[in-house]
Amino acid sequence: MPILLFALWLLFHERLTIDVIITGVIAVALVTLFLRAFAGWSVQRDMQFASRALAFLLFVIRLIWEVLKANINVIGIVLSDEPERKINPVIVRHKTGLRTSIGRVALANSITLTPGTVTVDVGDDCVYVHALDVRSCEGLDNNPLEKQLENMERGL
Repeated sequence: MPILLFALWLLFHERLTIDVIITGVIAVALVTLFLRAFAGWSVQRDMQFASRALAFLLFVIRLIWEVLKANINVIGIVLSDEPERKINPVIVRHKTGLRTSIGRVALANSITLTPGTVTVDVGDDCVYVHALDVRSCEGLDNNPLEKQLENMERGL
């Protein structure tokens, strides 16, 4: 955080002179000492926040990729003349290893955002998913989004 504060200090000044740099260093040092004494700030908390922000960003990127893949799959189902690719709706029970309710809700919302699937119900250890066909649910058993959510729950 001190580096970010100092970068903001320099950004808000029009010119870069020695007095601006010295004043910035003193101001950042005072703010950092204040936050450490009264707000419980530490470098470890900054690193933990940065790792969680990175994990969330990677999760969003993976979700976008999964949505794109599912869009292509749904287009194939809808436009296909093959009888085995026709819409054959199913409801599948998927057991999840997510421990927190927010993790299960994030998984359920991710499944619902993916075209061709809708989460019908969320239980303590499972989610019920309605899908256009059985192949739309094949990825649930080895779901990379669920693995990323499990890592986020563990704090990795």
